[in-house]
Amino acid sequence: MKFGKIFSSLAPYLAAAALVFLVLAFYVSIRVYKLFVYMDAKRELGTRAELAAMTLAEPLRTQDFAAVRAFGDVCRERGYELSVRASGGGRIFDTRRNPDDSTDRWLSAEASSGEYVVWLIRSRKEVFAPFRRTYRLFVLAALAGAAGVFVFFFALYRQRVRIRELARTEKFRREFVADVSHEIKTPLTGILGAAEMLSEGGASEAQKPLLAMVTKESKRLNALVQQILDLARLEREGETLDLAETDLVDLARETVESLRPRAEAAGIALSFAAPESPCVAKVDARLLSEALSNLVENAIRHSGSPDVEVSVASARDGVKIVVEDRGIGIPREHASRVFERFYRVDPARAAESGGAGLGLAIVRGIARLHGGDVVLSPASPHGCRFTLSI
Repeated sequence: MKFGKIFSSLAPYLAAAALVFLVLAFYVSIRVYKLFVYMDAKRELGTRAELAAMTLAEPLRTQDFAAVRAFGDVCRERGYELSVRASGGGRIFDTRRNPDDSTDRWLSAEASSGEYVVWLIRSRKEVFAPFRRTYRLFVLAALAGAAGVFVFFFALYRQRVRIRELARTEKFRREFVADVSHEIKTPLTGILGAAEMLSEGGASEAQKPLLAMVTKESKRLNALVQQILDLARLEREGETLDLAETDLVDLARETVESLRPRAEAAGIALSFAAPESPCVAKVDARLLSEALSNLVENAIRHSGSPDVEVSVASARDGVKIVVEDRGIGIPREHASRVFERFYRVDPARAAESGGAGLGLAIVRGIARLHGGDVVLSPASPHGCRFTLSI
């Protein structure tokens, strides 16, 4: 996470440096390519000048200037200008319209042919025509690349802004839910206490069922509010654990025994299996007991199983606590979502049993705070197996 934040802050500077490097590389490659084109054209022109000198050796020796002129016409058709000068410097023949033009727009090569010097001349514009075509392609590619880089980093910037907005919204939502839950919990506790006092006092026979319903629903709502507060606390950044060396065998056994009356009331056999040797880990005992309670209560409420088994075992990388039932199981399409907040596989059954879809989300939050996780897998031959790894 720390490396990701550093990279995120340095990303614009790295992008600018990369863009500067690409521009420099583009400029250098263009200059090198132009130099290669020039050297290749110069070498080719020198070779052709030597061939022209050999071809014109005999016409010049016999002063057959008609043949020289015909050869000059052929050269001009192929994009070359021909100039023949005497060794002393006098011009004998030149195909250029302005023979005195000595500007740098010409590229030339000379070769001796007896008493004469044959010059083969070519326009730099024609020499660098392939270069200009390639240069245009390079420029278009560079512009397209720059546009692509701009679009990419603009999209990255927009995404970062969106992520920050979502993070702020999520933080506000959590704080709002926690604050509202706190505000609800205080009067709810008063309502529950008043209902219990009335039911123990002089309530009439007609009022007692109503007070019992108020007490039951108040307890259910109080449990829901407490779950919301627990989940908000687990999701809060910087949450610390009260870690201590704990024997998870004893912790799991105590949790199972505390839930055994509830299982027996539901007609479910609750069993426990663990090795004789202790399984010690550094955990927050209160939170881990809460996570295990949620898993067992979930199996008692929703599995429809005649028995639930809790087992503890040492693993290579820690300790595993398994809660397994032989109930109806969870369909595969729901298995990946059961740990989401407020997600219920069967809303109708969950409403009857009082479930809000927060228990498994709390279990996952507690497991991940300890550096572990909880996974769901099918039991054999049917049912569910929740494995809590610490």
